[in-house]
Amino acid sequence: MFNLLLAASLFTLFFSCSKSSGSGPGAGANPVNGLFPLIINNQWNYRLKEYDTTTGNVIDSSNFSLTVTGQTTANGVTYYQLLNNVTGSSLWLANLTTTTVGSIDSVNGINYFTLFVEGTGDSTQSISSWPINVNTSGSSCIGSEKLYAYYADTTLINLDGTIYTNSIKNDAVVYDCSDKKTVAQVFFVKQGVGLVRYSQYVYDAAGNHLLQLAWVLESETLH
Repeated sequence: MFNLLLAASLFTLFFSCSKSSGSGPGAGANPVNGLFPLIINNQWNYRLKEYDTTTGNVIDSSNFSLTVTGQTTANGVTYYQLLNNVTGSSLWLANLTTTTVGSIDSVNGINYFTLFVEGTGDSTQSISSWPINVNTSGSSCIGSEKLYAYYADTTLINLDGTIYTNSIKNDAVVYDCSDKKTVAQVFFVKQGVGLVRYSQYVYDAAGNHLLQLAWVLESETLH
């Protein structure tokens, strides 16, 4: 049950928060050859690993999958539904360009936002930000989350030895109401494969980031 709740809270934290709305990606169909191979029945199988933030040891692990089960057209773009088989949560993605992935949510009305971008080379500027509910010491307030996409051509070696060259690394950092970092989320995306690794870190009082959980891609079925 803890695994289920953890996976559900992860989707809520990043994929289902109310992002800042905008004009959207514009009219026209999204490109087929983008970062994510968005085709019905494509599936990615992950190992969810939970870590002791004090020792760095794995304390629990479980499996889940994301499967493309449907699609919808919004704002002139086709978005595809990725369904989590454990939590029942859905992530909606679209290849807006060959190097940019967009998503959509409906927490406070329909919002469009950038989810992944190929490396921009600028480590000082976030490419997008949005408000987010942050719980601090039992009280809730509105903090912010910022997306950074300055990494490119990163080589990632997964635990099974699979090497993903030229992958794209994005960071999403959550700031509390005092503008302090609380959570960092790191995404590795390989063009034509999709999300190959996700890691979530929490910050301690000294500002050190500690690994809390990770998704490791174990296999995929792509059409």
